[in-house]
Amino acid sequence: MKDIFNFAYTSDLLIFAIDSRTNDNVRLLPDKYISILLVKRKKNPFKDKWCLPGGFVNNNETAFDAAKRILKKETNLSGVYIEHLNTFDDVDRDPRGRIISNTFIALIDKSKLKENLSEDACWFDLKIEEKHDLNSITLSNNTEEFKIIIDKKLKTPTTKEYDYKLSDNGNLSFDHGLIINNGINELINKVNNTDIIFNLMPKEFTIGELKQVYELVLGKKLINSAFRRVIKNKVIQTGKYVKKGGFRPSELYKYKK
Repeated sequence: MKDIFNFAYTSDLLIFAIDSRTNDNVRLLPDKYISILLVKRKKNPFKDKWCLPGGFVNNNETAFDAAKRILKKETNLSGVYIEHLNTFDDVDRDPRGRIISNTFIALIDKSKLKENLSEDACWFDLKIEEKHDLNSITLSNNTEEFKIIIDKKLKTPTTKEYDYKLSDNGNLSFDHGLIINNGINELINKVNNTDIIFNLMPKEFTIGELKQVYELVLGKKLINSAFRRVIKNKVIQTGKYVKKGGFRPSELYKYKK
């Protein structure tokens, strides 16, 4: 009879959020920032290091149910957009034993956060520098900054697919630097090919604000005329106007579902 191995499953959440912060130039729109939520571990392994919000899947729930439970615990939010990202199952990814991570992406507009985060949770601003042989991901808050370094090797030149290897996990636990890199790549792909970005937006927004968020996620400037062609069938006018910065009032739009 073959040996029977025991496995444990976790659900881990990569929570992306967008928020606005005023700048010194009153004529400009507030700057947009993209952040992820991290939680400081209270016990070993990796005590006092940061990790993605997560936990073990209970016997009476699915991995998706566990992800929703964890999101509610850490942010007090429900009804948030969540989708499965990937399964991470390297045999040595967790020093406690054979633990497989079901990972999920959650997207929120930070203005919806009416309640305080859990005691050990904190938002970290995200900055990405992509080079031909590595990705450098900087995570920072008001008191701490560290980098994740991901080595990458071209796997299939025709499709520009890469193999990724965690080189420096910064102040993170487990293989969560690799999960963050995977999630960033998937978010960029989805923004290019779907309407997922509207889950990061408030219910009503200006075209300028929407363009800011596209540029922030994609990491590049977009031409105004080309951008308007891309989104013209994705949004509808509300008939409302708002004045931001030193310019004339801008019309508010909403997602055309």
